[in-house]
Amino acid sequence: MEFIRRFLLPLSGRRRIPLEFADRRRRFHSHPQHFNRRKMDTVHSAGIAEIHNVPMSVIKRPIPSILDEKKVLSLIETIKQEETEDEVPPIDLLWITGSSGGNYFFSFGGCHRFEAYKRLNRETIKAKLVRSTLGDLYHYMGSSAPKHLE
Repeated sequence: MEFIRRFLLPLSGRRRIPLEFADRRRRFHSHPQHFNRRKMDTVHSAGIAEIHNVPMSVIKRPIPSILDEKKVLSLIETIKQEETEDEVPPIDLLWITGSSGGNYFFSFGGCHRFEAYKRLNRETIKAKLVRSTLGDLYHYMGSSAPKHLE
């Protein structure tokens, strides 16, 4: 460790962070409360209250779903009954605005709910819209993500 600190770090241009600051930063990032708050604010819809009815036809699901048939059938029964349909939570959609103003909606979770609505031939599905960018989409899809959206 001494060799790295004395010879390699100066050559790399990286500065050594005093131990008291490094330790404080490590505690902050490893604490579950801070980690979850940061994650929810950046990608997920936990902080979003508004729910929309989004047309099924505009939602892109680029990753094939692996489904548990019993779960899908259970959701179908719940959605069919008017008094229990509201028990099914909305799906999260990444909402990306293209360079020409087009709206694109991508779904990566909620595969069982999506399939249940699809089998019931519903035209819309309840969803929370998470404002996103192509960079966010890249985190989910890697190099398969589109480079440009109109």
